[in-house]
Amino acid sequence: MASFLRGLKYALAHRGHHHKDKGKAPNPAMALAKNFTGSFAFLDEQTNKTHSLAISPQLQIAIDNKILPGQVVGITINELTFLDHYGYKLVITADDNGPQTIYDEAEDATYAIIIPSA
Repeated sequence: MASFLRGLKYALAHRGHHHKDKGKAPNPAMALAKNFTGSFAFLDEQTNKTHSLAISPQLQIAIDNKILPGQVVGITINELTFLDHYGYKLVITADDNGPQTIYDEAEDATYAIIIPSA
């Protein structure tokens, strides 16, 4: 009983003294986000209009400077799947050079991503 009380006393005395990030694994989605993060563009050949595409490190997606409501539902080293608030998917594919295509399920169209030159 005495050891239990000693343990309880120790636990209470050290509560709130957590070691920051000790034992906390990094979020793998955020590590994979680096493959997609940046500012890009794509051309809609139907309308002949170029649209801007921005992907933040937190995986927020903006098209033409408007953040899309929705959430990332899947991410791998080569593919990011975003579900918009209407239930349609945007699927962004990437290779070693970054994002390459964006598939818009709502339009059933795939667009080549234009990576700006440095």
